[in-house]
Amino acid sequence: MKTVLVLILFFSNMVFAASNALDKVLAEGDIILQQSQSEQAAAIAEATDSVWTHVGIVIKKSGEWHVAEARGPLQITPIKTFIGRSRNNAYKVMRYGMFTQKMLPKLYAALYKYNQPYDIFFEFSDERIYCSELVYKVFREVTGRPVGLLQKIKDLKLDGPFVKKLIEERLTAIGRELNPEEPIITPVGLLSDENLTFVHESL
Repeated sequence: MKTVLVLILFFSNMVFAASNALDKVLAEGDIILQQSQSEQAAAIAEATDSVWTHVGIVIKKSGEWHVAEARGPLQITPIKTFIGRSRNNAYKVMRYGMFTQKMLPKLYAALYKYNQPYDIFFEFSDERIYCSELVYKVFREVTGRPVGLLQKIKDLKLDGPFVKKLIEERLTAIGRELNPEEPIITPVGLLSDENLTFVHESL
């Protein structure tokens, strides 16, 4: 029992230290990535060959740092909670050079414009939305220029066991087929933008 309590305190302190370090460098509109631990995240990691499987936008709520994320519908999550959900509390924060703090009102308006149900099919429509699509479309709305590299489904690695299982469960099982030409923006695809600069990451 003592060992369990020590481990809980240890990981709680890790999250606290991480959020303390972030407090000094964050700005609203920063992009924060995490290493999600869901079955879907395993498929995303396999398809994109990247550990970064979930992403959100940093905002402030009641004076505290939060993350706006597409989890169906839009959720505003305390940044400590967001980091705590990540594998080993891992995170990476990037800043989009085309965005300025004067654009904050537009940012908030765009976030709620895309407050839609979560898109389990990863289709590029506005009726449903997934995490990296939210980031892509919000910054396109606010700055006039989307962030990251838009790909097609066929550009991803689709032959791994986690990806095949996800396709079977979400598409094949209900009689739908994967559209290889469907546009897609992935968490790691966002990182390819030359206008992104590094802000902070977990050690």
